[in-house]
Amino acid sequence: MNKHDLIAAGLTRRQTLLALLGAAGLSACGGGGDVAGVGQGGTGAFSIGPITGLGSIIVNGIRYDDNSASISSDDSTFRREDLRLGMVVAVQGSPAVNGQSTATRIVLGGELLGPIASKTGTSFVVLGQTVNVTDSTFFDPSIAGGLAGLAVGQAVEVHGIADPATNSLTASYVERKSSPSEYRLQGLVTAHDDSARTFSIGSLPMSYASTDPDDVRVTPLVGILVRVRLGTTAVGGIYPVNRIRKPEDSFSGFSGEVEFQGTITAFTSTRQFSVNDLPVDARGASFPEGTAGIMAGAFVEIKGALVNGVVVATRVKPDDDGAPGTVGTEFELHGTVSAATPSGSGGSFTLTSSGGVAVAVTWASGVEFRDGTAAHLVNGRRVEVKGTLSDGSSVTATRISFED
Repeated sequence: MNKHDLIAAGLTRRQTLLALLGAAGLSACGGGGDVAGVGQGGTGAFSIGPITGLGSIIVNGIRYDDNSASISSDDSTFRREDLRLGMVVAVQGSPAVNGQSTATRIVLGGELLGPIASKTGTSFVVLGQTVNVTDSTFFDPSIAGGLAGLAVGQAVEVHGIADPATNSLTASYVERKSSPSEYRLQGLVTAHDDSARTFSIGSLPMSYASTDPDDVRVTPLVGILVRVRLGTTAVGGIYPVNRIRKPEDSFSGFSGEVEFQGTITAFTSTRQFSVNDLPVDARGASFPEGTAGIMAGAFVEIKGALVNGVVVATRVKPDDDGAPGTVGTEFELHGTVSAATPSGSGGSFTLTSSGGVAVAVTWASGVEFRDGTAAHLVNGRRVEVKGTLSDGSSVTATRISFED
């Protein structure tokens, strides 16, 4: 069965993480963790999920040297210093050895950009999609107080783990955007009028009647997953479409062995389904824990190879213990200390990765030190930090290891 057969059977693939995978959509774990983001051996490796470590980036437990990788999103290029904890990315790299790989290509998977229409204490709505916030959601440092620092009417870009069936997203990264030139949205088409050239994602109507034919790369039929760019001004309540395409177009050229976790976002049978919108052919896979837990919405671990845009699975098993959004998700940072300030039995500092990304770190008396003590935590020292999020944008260290 090829990619087109799977898509015809109702299996669709999302640009990332969820995330992607977009956010697709993988369990966050530190470098060298139990769940690898990619397989070993073969001609290359493919991984997709939220960034859970910096210096270089860590995705699904694999630390990728991103020094020479090309970094892009849609048609735009990015720099290493643009990468942030929680961003959903797809990574092509060398085979993973001892939990490390060299990345050659990184594609960002932010799939939702638009104004906040409403907000609660745990979620907000953007372009009709409900964005759920957890203790593992990383907010750009410019958003003071995390969710509390956002207001209705502000434009935001969201990375995360999508559930197209419920038109919702569990956020792994949120960034405020000032006056974006267009909005972005991804989801299942819920209505389509071929003669009027209009369609809806959830309850949000949009029109491609005036869209350049070259930018209509897929017909938005009911039930398929699409990624759209929208004009920022609705006309009569209907948003104009600048471009519409299949999410899988973003993954052209990717290949390699893959091992990842994610949510089943489309389901035909236990042998044909999608994980984070990535089509999976599991006809030849083993199911070490049986197939009873393989269903729409289940969180699973997949091992196999990415072939022509389809994951040919060799192993499938449920993995509820590692489901995204679990309190206590660990992040891992490598970099140089600056602005070190002791405070009683604890303190704080800024850790700057080799890619130039700065993250605020706090620590208390219960932190574990390795290869040094609190007295060695001074400006200029290179350290590894493992910890959890606090206040949405800083890391509370559970372990600090000195690397020089």
